Amino acid sequence: MEIVFKHSNNSYRINQSSGKSLSIPYYYNGDQPSFYNADKGSAKPMEQNGFIGLVKDKAGCNVMNINQNIHCTGTHTECAGHIMSDSISINDVLNHEYYLTELISVSSISALETNENYHVSFSKEDRVITKGMIEGKIPEIASGLIIRTLPNSQSKMNQKYDTTNTIFFTKEAIKYIADCKIRHLVVDMPTIDKYDDDGKLGNHHLFFENNPPYKKTITEMAYIGNEIMDGSYLMTIEIPPMVLDAAPSRPFIFDIKDND
Repeated sequence: MEIVFKHSNNSYRINQSSGKSLSIPYYYNGDQPSFYNADKGSAKPMEQNGFIGLVKDKAGCNVMNINQNIHCTGTHTECAGHIMSDSISINDVLNHEYYLTELISVSSISALETNENYHVSFSKEDRVITKGMIEGKIPEIASGLIIRTLPNSQSKMNQKYDTTNTIFFTKEAIKYIADCKIRHLVVDMPTIDKYDDDGKLGNHHLFFENNPPYKKTITEMAYIGNEIMDGSYLMTIEIPPMVLDAAPSRPFIFDIKDND
């Protein structure tokens, strides 16, 4: 099925069957990515008053209780509520819309090789994404941005992140992204900040709004397959209606064509 998307007096066509998911499948009883040494998510049959939520001998039904750290064990989308004391819900911030989005692949460099900055001191093991890597590559009409880090191994689907392998953005890079009026940032890292920045989350504060209306989101721990080319897409982000600062998510991107 094709739909027509209109933006700034331009029309684009997308085939909904061309959608590509950027989320990591969540295996409750298998391998998962992990950030900050978080406990694995789990799914166990409900047990109550003699009822066990598990099909056995072709009888009964499966009813699972799940335990899941949204921010640290899988693809998720967060809003300004992640860093504010106000109760800002991702369910209120994120609407089912399509966003003109640019996908850019970058190779991180040692933080000691850049003249750009961060709000705490760099360590020798830090690797960063700089403004110089993305400058001039974001179309003016884009409201979404996807950053894929290279090399792009499938090990990202169950990577255990620590101080030695958590790539992050320089302050200049995030300010540039915000200045480009990007509202939906998708990354394949577990955070846009340094693994340990003394709890400042400076890049999150640079990107998110300080006052309403709150419309921006960051999606972390995405996986962008190597078969997907850099370029322009339409994106939508699916979430369950959780009234929290973040929710597990499934970003989809679609090939676009001018509506001649």
